[in-house]
Amino acid sequence: MKKYLYIIIGTMMIGNVFAQNKTMTDTIFSIREVEVVGTNLKKNEVGKLNVPLQYLPLSVTTVLANTLDMRGIVNMQDAVKFLPNTRMRTTYGAYQQFEVRGFDYTPIMIDGVRDERTSITNSAPLPDLSSVESIELLKGPASVLYGHSTVGGVLNVIRKAPTSKNTLNALMSYGSWDNKRAMIDFGGKFFGPFNYRAVVNWSDNEGYRYTNDKRFSGYFALGGQLDAKQELDIRAGFNRDWYGTEIGLPQFMANDIYNADGSKYLSKGDMLPGLNRRWRYNNESDFMINNGSNISVRYSNKVSESLKIENRLAYNYDNIDYFSTETLTYRESGEDKPIYDHHYIRKSKDGLRDSTVYIQLDTVQLTYPLRFAYTVHVINEQLEASGKIEFDNGMKYNYLGGYNFVYFHRNTYRGYGGTNPQTNKTYQLSDLIDGPGLNSKVPVYNPHSMGYMDPHFSAGTATRNITNGVYLQNLLELSNQFKVMVSGRFDHFLFKTATATINPISKERKYSDQPEFDKTTTSAFTYRLGAVYLPATNLSVYGSFANFFMPYRDIVSSNIIYINAEGNRFEPKDGDQVFKPQTGYQGEIGVRYSLNNILQATASAFYIRKNNEKKTLKTGVVEDGVTKSVVGVVGSSESKGLELELTLTPVDNTALSFGYGYTDAAIRDIKKNEYMEEEVQKGMRLAGIPKNTFFAAGNYRISKGVFSNLGFNLTVSYTDNVYRTVDKGVVYPAYWLTDLGVSYKLKNGIQLRANVNNVFDEKYYNQSLGTQMVPSMPRNYLFTLAYSL
Repeated sequence: MKKYLYIIIGTMMIGNVFAQNKTMTDTIFSIREVEVVGTNLKKNEVGKLNVPLQYLPLSVTTVLANTLDMRGIVNMQDAVKFLPNTRMRTTYGAYQQFEVRGFDYTPIMIDGVRDERTSITNSAPLPDLSSVESIELLKGPASVLYGHSTVGGVLNVIRKAPTSKNTLNALMSYGSWDNKRAMIDFGGKFFGPFNYRAVVNWSDNEGYRYTNDKRFSGYFALGGQLDAKQELDIRAGFNRDWYGTEIGLPQFMANDIYNADGSKYLSKGDMLPGLNRRWRYNNESDFMINNGSNISVRYSNKVSESLKIENRLAYNYDNIDYFSTETLTYRESGEDKPIYDHHYIRKSKDGLRDSTVYIQLDTVQLTYPLRFAYTVHVINEQLEASGKIEFDNGMKYNYLGGYNFVYFHRNTYRGYGGTNPQTNKTYQLSDLIDGPGLNSKVPVYNPHSMGYMDPHFSAGTATRNITNGVYLQNLLELSNQFKVMVSGRFDHFLFKTATATINPISKERKYSDQPEFDKTTTSAFTYRLGAVYLPATNLSVYGSFANFFMPYRDIVSSNIIYINAEGNRFEPKDGDQVFKPQTGYQGEIGVRYSLNNILQATASAFYIRKNNEKKTLKTGVVEDGVTKSVVGVVGSSESKGLELELTLTPVDNTALSFGYGYTDAAIRDIKKNEYMEEEVQKGMRLAGIPKNTFFAAGNYRISKGVFSNLGFNLTVSYTDNVYRTVDKGVVYPAYWLTDLGVSYKLKNGIQLRANVNNVFDEKYYNQSLGTQMVPSMPRNYLFTLAYSL
């Protein structure tokens, strides 16, 4: 019955509910309740060139802040439901990893400046969205625009600009599981030509899983026109966030489980019966702290219509401190010790020496807490020249040339074992963690802490990345109907690393010894070729071909066996580039249509190929008494799919939007070698990628009568099943979510809102730690009191 209800709702709502400020080139989910702002030729930042997006052979979706505000959305992982063919997964309770069109490595930018954490390690805790004006997603590879490691696309988070109008917005909200939040946003004239904008946000949330997350952030922007040609914009922000971390429920069964009398108790893949989805198994000492700050200065000078100079200098600081239980294991004993009530059969490879293993299912042991911390400093300098040149024959040439320099400085500290390379001493966890909580046993049913843990650091890794990039973006307008793009970029990437020691082991972040850096370099040229045809003013068709690259950061080690693309072993020399960078390309075609202010639609189809992929093939290989790992190039993967987006405003005060994405991402080719596990095969579906994603949303506001200014919103979203690993060892089942909201705006600027999320109380999973599944939030409520001046 629920399935049919979803279909009816989706069909009725075809869409999304937010006012639409949309061009024929992208999809913009607007914001002012239900008000539509028209179909002017909208520009955005992520496309770089100062032309309407309908002139560019790119696929871009924009979500505006009011769409999120009316739904009470303040976290990025909730906002991506409005971006088809995307998924954001959370690990360790706070780290966000964003996947687009079948691939991860989708850097996140703040006001057009890359957050290098998401480019280097592919995941990072992200700030809240309280200061955000809009979110832009450029889909597909974008190395030609933004450099290395832009495989799935680029997400640009645009913060609120300074405003000359006196502005005051404030809200307080309270929701399920003691979810509290307060925010104030204000701005106006500052002094002279300068305007400002400031936002402060605070939240404290016990949470469905008792994580007790606490977040505090601030933002300030100052800017204005110095004269008719010159503009200055300064933006700064900070966050002080505390997360409880998350390890989920005890592991599901890796084998069939039998009772003492031989009868079957549980099947492989089953979870223990009777688990409460709110039970928390983390240790009382687990925590993650993220403190960050940033500042950027942008100066522009419009010398003439054909030349604009812009310089953007940004600095970002990030500080992570993490300690958390990670692995929950069941205690086991061999066949000669049948001391537990249940057992399973351990299969031998030859099938001749199967054994019985007894397992304790009423207790889990905290076997591997992980301790790490790091500090990051990033300097990003970007100098660009752009303009438009018009020829006598009516042709127009748009260009943007630039230079980008990035310096990434990261010092990491770890406290989870390992060997000191100077003293050759091997640390055990018991050397690094004090307290009774280490290896403690916790009841599976009604768990409770068995004592604190006090961790120390033992070693660390210092890394430095330096990137220099030069680029030229060209768009030639041959006529009103034909536009051609030819763009190129050259990047040089330098990576340096050194293993450091902390001796004696300490709680302080201080290296006692850091050897000279080892380094490796990579250079690459990337490009985009594309064309746009506009047979009518409300219809455009485009096609493009673009490539990308992602550098590897391997340093030659005697403890690694290297395998090349042909499956053969090779011996790289010190200082050499061990593996060539990962490369690939995308081909895309699309069409956009607009009918006045009533209908806007986009459709696109794409094919992405990723080559020269590598992975760790095997660990624990012993050669000449030395234990080694095997790392090698394994082949390629591909992703193909389509996206449909539609916005409909059939009558006043009503807005509907719809988005659908289909992605078929799989291993395209696999190079076999003697070390490779047989489970990975050609054609296997890639992990972390849903095949189908969908959302439909709608807003409606009553404008007349006794119920004037009463508004409603509805959002329905669907995420297909997802494999955590390519061997399908862990599968997150498909799920539907339905969210409802109602608001009432009083004449004195006060607004009352109520939101019910996950209306049908869907029980689903979207993340796990290994085979420890993390339950997602059931039905929940949020009540908000807001004020706008």
